[in-house]
Amino acid sequence: MPTPIDAARPITPEPVIHVTPTHAPSDLQKPATGLSATPPGIHESPADGAEKPSSRTLRSLDKRLGALRIGEFAITRVELQAMGATIAGHAISADNTNLKTPDQAFLDALGFNPDTVEARIKSVAQADNTTASFLFELACKRSIGAPPVFSAAEPLAPGSPMERFGRLVNAAQKIDIQRVDDTSHWPTWVSKTRSSIFNGAGVGLQAYGIYSGMAGIADAIKTGDWGEAAFNAGAVGTELGSLIIERGLSKTGEAMLKSNGVVFQRFSTTSAGKVLGRGAGLFASAITLPFDVIGAVKSFNAAAAAQGKEAQDHYVGGALSAASAGVSIILGLAALAGFGNIAGPVGILAAGVLVLGAEIYRAARIVDDIDDYIELSAHERLRSGWFASVRKELDQDVLDRYKVAKTQSDHSRQVERSARELLDGAYRDYVEQVINGNYSVSLQPVKLWKHQWNAGAGEQPFKISHEPVVQETADVIDARDGLPQNLGGVVTGTLGDDKGILWRLGDGEDTITGVKAKSNFFIYRADAKNLVGGDKADEFHYEVTHAELERELPPAAISNLDGGEGSDLLSFTSRRPATDTRQQGYDVNLHSGEVSLRGAGATDTLIKVAQTTGIENVSTLTAGASRVTGSDVANRISANGMDTVDAAAGDDTILIRGTHCRVNGGAGRDRYFITASSAEVTIIEDAGQSSLIELDWPLATIQRWQIIGTSLVVRSLRGEDGELPEHVLTVENVYRELASQRLINHQQLLFKTRDGYELLPVLPASLNDADDHDVQVALTVAGRQPPALGILNGGKVQIANTSPRQYFVPQGDGKIVFDATATQKTATNVYLDCNHADVGDTYINYNIDVRHGVSGYSSLIYSNINLSLFIPNRVINFVGVISERHAATFNSGSGILTNGLHMANEVVLVFRDGKSCRLVAPRLEYAQDVKRAGLQGKNARDCLKLRHGHYFFHAPRITEQSLLPAHNARIEIKADTPQGIYALQGQSAEYEVFPASNAMISLTTPGAEAKTANASSWTIHTANMKETITGNEIRLEGTTLHVGTVIITLPNIEAADVPVESVHVITSSGNVYEINLVFEMLQLHEVNAQAYSSVKALSEDLGAHRKRQQLAGVVRVRNIFTDKAVGANVLYNATHDYWSVDNPPGYRIAAEDLSIDLESISLPRVPDK
Repeated sequence: MPTPIDAARPITPEPVIHVTPTHAPSDLQKPATGLSATPPGIHESPADGAEKPSSRTLRSLDKRLGALRIGEFAITRVELQAMGATIAGHAISADNTNLKTPDQAFLDALGFNPDTVEARIKSVAQADNTTASFLFELACKRSIGAPPVFSAAEPLAPGSPMERFGRLVNAAQKIDIQRVDDTSHWPTWVSKTRSSIFNGAGVGLQAYGIYSGMAGIADAIKTGDWGEAAFNAGAVGTELGSLIIERGLSKTGEAMLKSNGVVFQRFSTTSAGKVLGRGAGLFASAITLPFDVIGAVKSFNAAAAAQGKEAQDHYVGGALSAASAGVSIILGLAALAGFGNIAGPVGILAAGVLVLGAEIYRAARIVDDIDDYIELSAHERLRSGWFASVRKELDQDVLDRYKVAKTQSDHSRQVERSARELLDGAYRDYVEQVINGNYSVSLQPVKLWKHQWNAGAGEQPFKISHEPVVQETADVIDARDGLPQNLGGVVTGTLGDDKGILWRLGDGEDTITGVKAKSNFFIYRADAKNLVGGDKADEFHYEVTHAELERELPPAAISNLDGGEGSDLLSFTSRRPATDTRQQGYDVNLHSGEVSLRGAGATDTLIKVAQTTGIENVSTLTAGASRVTGSDVANRISANGMDTVDAAAGDDTILIRGTHCRVNGGAGRDRYFITASSAEVTIIEDAGQSSLIELDWPLATIQRWQIIGTSLVVRSLRGEDGELPEHVLTVENVYRELASQRLINHQQLLFKTRDGYELLPVLPASLNDADDHDVQVALTVAGRQPPALGILNGGKVQIANTSPRQYFVPQGDGKIVFDATATQKTATNVYLDCNHADVGDTYINYNIDVRHGVSGYSSLIYSNINLSLFIPNRVINFVGVISERHAATFNSGSGILTNGLHMANEVVLVFRDGKSCRLVAPRLEYAQDVKRAGLQGKNARDCLKLRHGHYFFHAPRITEQSLLPAHNARIEIKADTPQGIYALQGQSAEYEVFPASNAMISLTTPGAEAKTANASSWTIHTANMKETITGNEIRLEGTTLHVGTVIITLPNIEAADVPVESVHVITSSGNVYEINLVFEMLQLHEVNAQAYSSVKALSEDLGAHRKRQQLAGVVRVRNIFTDKAVGANVLYNATHDYWSVDNPPGYRIAAEDLSIDLESISLPRVPDK
């Protein structure tokens, strides 16, 4: 008899076999990280891996309401969360940020953790200190008496960067910018003019000093160079009017000006900077003067190192900066002297001089730019310069010449750039050179429509303007021996012997002979072409224009396309418009070489547009209605519209993309590929040879195979839930009629699905009636197996991107929970081992939060949405798969605002009878919900949307089959979510099996079944299972043993002379049950007394087992003793209901003489009765 294994004592069998499922790499489904932040105003969002649910909610709120506007800055709620923001001590959430414009109470309550801010400054790649700018702006907008912006659990270290940063933020909060211009409360004896100048300059310098200090500290924190920015991080006092900025300058004055020039530009974007702008007198002069000076120095230095127009721009910029510096000095002196009435006119005059200088230079640059494209005479240069300086239109002749020349230059650069993109991108491995066709640019009249016009005065609603238009012109090139020297329009990529030449010809009557030793790819549009390919595979791509599909008369000349040697292709690369056109497609005859436009309607008139030679393959017009006639060689035909194809003789390959196509493969071994975009396809196939029909959809979507008349009809599902019209594939002439019979005519049809299955219809040789007949199909090649199923017989599973996407729920009892609350959107299939009709109630419960607004509107907020599905003996809960929609609130009527519900995760249920349902969000009664806040529930049968068609029901298959050694061994099944059946084949030995929860196991001894060896002995240990197993969780149903969530299939012992497997189960408490396969019952064979609180509780449990006839005749009891027989083993005789010991044998003892060994108890207790 097997011995139970204590948790504290290791197992002693010899080798140990670990039976474990094969896992994918741990990072297979790992979400992408390292995404850089993009500032929408401040930064966008933290790039630290998978997004938290709260972040997704805040991001949705940002999208719906926009970023929060705080002063001159816009910041998203996601960024506030990344900075560790709190509102009155509470973390940022959708509840406390559900507003468009922050009010003063929000600004005063907004706080930050300095450690999080410091980490954010370090982590986000930024070059403009937006974090410092935002915090400065926030501090200036807060009330002076508001709490500090920074709040930390422990005081910051004195002198640390964040401690000084915090002091600067507090100092900024004490500045009242608005008081600068408020002079109404001053006495009459105060000089308001001079006081405003000095007051504005003082406060302005204080504000700028604080801001520059914050920017410097932020830079230092990010770079780690605290010493270099020390001059910006001085100690700042706390009283307005006594702000002292201590700067330990370690740089030269020029270096400070260079760095602070950028800081001042940022400062000017803040609210304080705008209030204290250039109109603020002395402050502006004091601040901008050094930057004007250093700007002039930098411009002149840059001009010395540059050439041409770049140097010219630098010199002019330096001169303007120097002039601006002079103006700043004059205005500053005037302001200090109190001459406000002089400073104004001087400033206006100086500004006029600067503007005039800038305009003169602008006019000169305009003339210079025109001169880059056309040659101007001296007179034209003077007139154009004067017109440009006074902002008057230039002479029409100059403008026309300039437009043409510039358009020609721009178009040349554009086509060269696009060719380079092709050579470096999609065509990199196929094309080595691109030849762009010739073109010309001319002015053509164009109507420019007006927004307003006076029709009564005879004014036209448009004006005629002559604009440049690019027109392709004729090309004549003979490149049979290689591209001619000095050929224009050539763009070269990486050369290669197996690469071709791409000819981009456009319009025009072109005559091109391609390179003989290369593949030539011709792309062309209108006008007659004479194109000749080479000895390799050439392609002629005709870009069909709308005008061509509206053609009424034959062209003056047709195109001649000669493919030469090789297998060549004619392709119509455009798409027929959705509106009707005069011509519906093309008639292409590869045998005669004729290509004609095919008219719409019953007349089907043809207009010949081209003649081909040596072209074997064709791709039709998308969404057109073309007709293709093949030749007697192997043709490749792509039917992209509602086409009719007669491939003629030859081993043809036909690709069917159009929704409705009729294809005759003709004689030969033909191959058809039908894409998922098709709907109704008819194939007429010659009966002499085999044909392959490939379907671009999986085996599971095929619904039915039928013989209708003399045709084989295959129907398959279309759409995610089969909601689209079916794929209907009809293969005609599979049978032929003879008298009153239908005789087989073609039985060499082979089908292949997208997932690799090869199918051969089993067609009867004859049919003696006219009825439709379903036919079966032989699977000749097994395709790709579906993913292994995650087995869930009980408990809870967290749906995640890395977890199985398909689960199997076997028959049984107990509750199962699918939890998707912490998961981004996934698609999960659940296979339920019951029929669709077995589904009982479907119930949904959710929490409602009702918020009544002052405007009379009420908002409904839904949360904690759980869907419960009741099937026989089970309840299946889906948590987090339905949630409130993250979108704009809509008015559901009667002033009720809500976001509604949606499927946060897709879930599909498939039943044993082939029916399937998709979970959908329920219909809600908003008018009722607004009256009943709190937890609510309702029947939700409408959440089960029945899908069209019949679906494969996947059951677990054997994923691992292990032939165990012929000696005692331990088998561990380690899997968080077991996938498939683990088949253990014994060899007449004793095996200790440690399954994981939800495992499905098959136990056999092949030698015993063959009657050539003894059976094996199996002991099932429950120590590795998540749930607690007692005798109540063990049951035997036929040959299926249920141990909690573990399902074990045992051998069938119908034959009397077959050796019977010995099976025992050890519960969580250490009790041992013997599984009697002969009598199909389980018996308690051994008991661990430590699992009971008392001898009385033990006796009661044994009595209960005895009544259920679940006790062995004699039960061994461990960890119990009696003073009456020291060292003896205690036994319970179930047959006669008494206690005894084994030494001396048969010696009876009373229950009150027994004591339980209570030392070292580590196993679960059996509950008292």
